[in-house]
This record gives sequence, C-alpha cells and structure tokens, in this order.
Amino acid sequence: MKDIEMIQKLSVLHCILQMIASADGGFNEERDQDAIDVTLKELDLPPGFSLNGALRLNPYDCFVHLNSLNDQDREAFHQLMHKIAGMAGDTEVRMNCANYLLGLCVRK
Repeated sequence: MKDIEMIQKLSVLHCILQMIASADGGFNEERDQDAIDVTLKELDLPPGFSLNGALRLNPYDCFVHLNSLNDQDREAFHQLMHKIAGMAGDTEVRMNCANYLLGLCVRK
C-alpha cells in the first residue's frame, strides 16, 4: 500500500484509528503507539506523522476512497486491519470492529 494515493493512505489511517477508538473507548498512546507505527510503516509515512489529517476526514468519504483500492491493496488493507486488531486492547472487540469497517470499506 506504499503506492496508493495520499487520500487513500489517510483513509486507511482513519479506519485504523476508528477501529481502535470504537473497540477501546479511545486512543491510548502508550497502548496503541506500536499499532500506529506499524500502520505508518505499511503506508510508507514517516514516524511521527501527524494523525490530524486522517482524524478530520469524513468517515463516509474514507469508505469511498478505500472502495477504489485495487484488489492487491484491498487485501493488504484487510490484512493490516486484522493485524492491528490483534496487537493490543480488547482484541475480540477490535476484530469485530475491524470486520464491520472492512465491510463498509471494501464493497464492490
């Protein structure tokens, strides 16, 4: 997913943050920083990249942008969501949130 458009990268980041916040009641830097670092690396964004741009996106617009991913990037997004879901916090609820968001993001 390193070569996707910036708006798609921000949309991926938005969905990751939404999954974490939905499952765990918010973002906890100590608990969740590793997940953010993994996401930034997967998206080829620099460490410490500001999350503000992703957080300001309209969730519906994120789903539209992610729906336009090609099959390879769509599968990479799917795998990343599940990887992050299993990293920390309430992993069962995170997995449920991930699957729900994936259903919204990858309709064809």
